[in-house]
Amino acid sequence: MTTRARRRAVRAVEKVHHPVPRGSLRGTLLRAAASPAAKAAYITIGTVGLTALAVALIGPKRIEREVIKPLRGAIEPQAERAEKLAEKLWADSRHLRDQIAGMFRDATPTGREKLVRNFQSWIGHFRAT
Repeated sequence: MTTRARRRAVRAVEKVHHPVPRGSLRGTLLRAAASPAAKAAYITIGTVGLTALAVALIGPKRIEREVIKPLRGAIEPQAERAEKLAEKLWADSRHLRDQIAGMFRDATPTGREKLVRNFQSWIGHFRAT
């Protein structure tokens, strides 16, 4: 004769719903005014306002002559060098990219999943350092 434990009857318990307290309008407005989106808007509006003030005080032609053209002259050569370097790196990595693509192409589905995990771990290691 086997002894079985008696199961207690399970009663359904009604969930207790606690009403969410609504904040005051003032509190809601203060939270909205201090949010990251609002802070970004303040910075944008302030920057645009200061720029408009500078243009009004100094004049658009003088700003273009003394600020915009020198900046453009300094930035454009660096951008061209960076673009050429990126193109060279992309061309130099062609062989490695072909090898990696071949590894994925020739792997079984299980092996492919393992390769993905290994590459993700490897990339995560370099991002962390």
